[in-house]
Order: sequence, then structure tokens, then C-alpha cells
Amino acid sequence: MAILGIDSTPEDQARRAAVESKANGIFIASLISILFCCVGGIIASILAHRAKNDAAIGNLDSAESSINMAFIFMILSYVLGGGSVVSQLTQLR
Repeated sequence: MAILGIDSTPEDQARRAAVESKANGIFIASLISILFCCVGGIIASILAHRAKNDAAIGNLDSAESSINMAFIFMILSYVLGGGSVVSQLTQLR
């Protein structure tokens, strides 16, 4: 971590790049999840965007925490949306 002008180590740079990459992937997937469950998808998108910002400024612990919460809301959005679609299809009979 760059504190007081001290350059970060290669390990910190690699971790930062990994967190930024994961945050970008979760952000894109969370935008798609808005189609399935609007509220869960929006919350996931906000958390993923926060993770991208935290990773950009070097707050990796907060970014990883936001990524995990965004992932939970994204999966919840997909499950609720999928359940809703299945429910609607079964009522068509």
C-alpha cells in the first residue's frame, strides 16, 4: 500500500489488479442482473461500483468486502428473477 509516498510492493500491485478485475466482472454481471430482479440488481451494481472506486484508490479490504456483498445480491437477483420466470411459465398452463 502506498503510504506517505512509499511505493507499493509488487504483491500489492498484483492484488490491486486482481481486485479491480474482479470488481469489473461483478459490475457487468450485476448490470445484467437488473433485468431479473430490479432491486437486487441495483444494489449489486452500486456495491460493485463502490468496489471499483475503492480498488482504484487502494482501499483493497473495503473493495473485497463490497465485491462479496455485490456477489451475494447479484446471485439473489438471478435466483429471484429465475424463480419469477418459472412461476409465470407454470401459470400459463
